[in-house]
Amino acid sequence: MKTDRGSATVELVLLAPVLVVLALFVVYAGRGAEALTQVRHSADQGARAASLVRVSRMETVGSAAVLADLQLSGMSCVNPQINVAVDTDSVVRSVLVEVECVVNQTGLGLIGLSERVVTAQSIEVIDRWRAEP
Repeated sequence: MKTDRGSATVELVLLAPVLVVLALFVVYAGRGAEALTQVRHSADQGARAASLVRVSRMETVGSAAVLADLQLSGMSCVNPQINVAVDTDSVVRSVLVEVECVVNQTGLGLIGLSERVVTAQSIEVIDRWRAEP
């Protein structure tokens, strides 16, 4: 008569790596979702800040607002790229802020996924009473 002694240990040894990779994938997905939320919020903040200043200062103020918001939110993404574009030719003048960054993958090298880039953009109408010279 054979016994099943030790079979639970063998099953645990075989399943442990799979469970670790699954847990790391959940962390990766959470970081991606958090980074996307942070990038969207920072694009909104940058567009709002840029819409409240003179046209000559919009790019500087918008970029600074995006960087400040990303730093306050914990930086789930690295190497942010910021683009501020002003549309003064239309009837309704507006400012567009685009933010792009790579999701922080520190500590997740075991799962071997490629880097994920998240992007967001936000458009605000320029406050004509503040933006006029």
